[in-house]
Amino acid sequence: MEKLLSFLVLCIVLHAGNDKQVKSQYLYPNSTYAGVETEYTRPYADLDMHLDEPILAPNPRGGPEQVFLTIGDRTGTAITVSWSSNKPMETLVLYSKEPRKYDLLAKGDEPKRYTYMDYTSGLLHHVTLSNLEYNTKYYYKIGSSNEEFLTFYGDFTTPPAPGPDTAIKFTVVGDLGQTYSSNTTLGHMMESEGQYLLNMGDFSYADDYQPRWDTWGRMMTPYSSKVPSVFTYGNHEIEYKESANEREPFVAATHRFATPWKSSRSQGPLFYSVEIGPVHIVALNSYVSLAKYTPQYKWLKADLSRVNRAVTPWVVIITHAPWYNTYNAHYLEGEVMRNAVEYLARKYHVDAIYSGHVHSYERFKRLYFYEEDNCAPVYVTIGDGGNREGPATKFKVKPQPPYSAFREPSFGHGTLEIFNKTSAVFKWHRNQDEEAVTADVFYLTNVHSISKNCPKPSKPRQPYYSPHLLNKREIGVHCDQHVGFLW
Repeated sequence: MEKLLSFLVLCIVLHAGNDKQVKSQYLYPNSTYAGVETEYTRPYADLDMHLDEPILAPNPRGGPEQVFLTIGDRTGTAITVSWSSNKPMETLVLYSKEPRKYDLLAKGDEPKRYTYMDYTSGLLHHVTLSNLEYNTKYYYKIGSSNEEFLTFYGDFTTPPAPGPDTAIKFTVVGDLGQTYSSNTTLGHMMESEGQYLLNMGDFSYADDYQPRWDTWGRMMTPYSSKVPSVFTYGNHEIEYKESANEREPFVAATHRFATPWKSSRSQGPLFYSVEIGPVHIVALNSYVSLAKYTPQYKWLKADLSRVNRAVTPWVVIITHAPWYNTYNAHYLEGEVMRNAVEYLARKYHVDAIYSGHVHSYERFKRLYFYEEDNCAPVYVTIGDGGNREGPATKFKVKPQPPYSAFREPSFGHGTLEIFNKTSAVFKWHRNQDEEAVTADVFYLTNVHSISKNCPKPSKPRQPYYSPHLLNKREIGVHCDQHVGFLW
């Protein structure tokens, strides 16, 4: 990871220019559902699980715990196994295609600790298992000991080979936290049978209290030791605390979790891309500058231009702060980022953009600068994993505008299932009475498959903001939490 050289509050108020709307480029009739605003609301915040809960208990012998799998390279032929231990142990994973055979071995670098104020982490290990076969189940063992508490046993299945007609299913979640509601969501995620997880960030809600990173890792282990994650970082991962001389952001998250940033030609671990089966997934960082000519912008433009849609016909972006939002919470915080890169998303036929940050669910129609456009991405806000701050319950834009297809203030998770090179379905599952209720269903047609009918997108000469913005200075009011970090 390159050294982060500076830390700036990025709250740029761009000149609005004229108020002329950008007209839609290409529309299909009956392409999205009519707007739905449900009456169901989970009306309370939840508490973090008590530290005495068994699921949060540490390994009694100091052996491996907090096991977390991530994609280990850009093409899905590697998986990185990460874990923590309180006692020194080899950074070593034995693995095989047969149960308990463990005839293959991979080693990682020496484990590292990090410090944050008066906290010192456990030993943090990362081992990448490379040259794996596609669509194959592997069994693994962390550590070479035969003692129960000094080893960990798990398994995972590698992604299918990249290809246009490969089927795959993802679980989608954001802002999970570690409350009792979070645990309900996690149980539903396990039942969803998604092969990989797309996580929109704001993982633990430790918020400077580092032991809560450890408890979150323990809570996640039954899931994260089996289902590899592709994730982005949220504002709760920043943990910048100048008063305590903690001036390097994302310290806990970047030490604990690995990303394949080098293989995707990124400048650091905070943004990257991977290919899983038929999908090219881009993880953008809402808190790293994305203005034109910045490293993240130039990388994104180059990355999207290199996608081979004959091999990976689907392109999905995940980020934390939503570009479109009708809730009162975090209203307009994504406007600067949206104005910077929405043109690229439309130009390169991105199919869907998922985000979190707002602690409720909302799905938008396919939009380009607030106008319906079937050659543009569908936008989904899914920051409803169950964290202790509770659901966002108040709407800023009332009544529900035509471009918002479905919104509901409650917790849940989603699934994205790709059938082939042209068809997919997204489902949102509400946490209601501790049952995963399918509350919203949206069928997607691959944008690239209809691209011959897509006119070249026009780009506003000046930034174009929400038509509901009463005063252009309101951007400054609402982006006070949009923090940028520059290399």
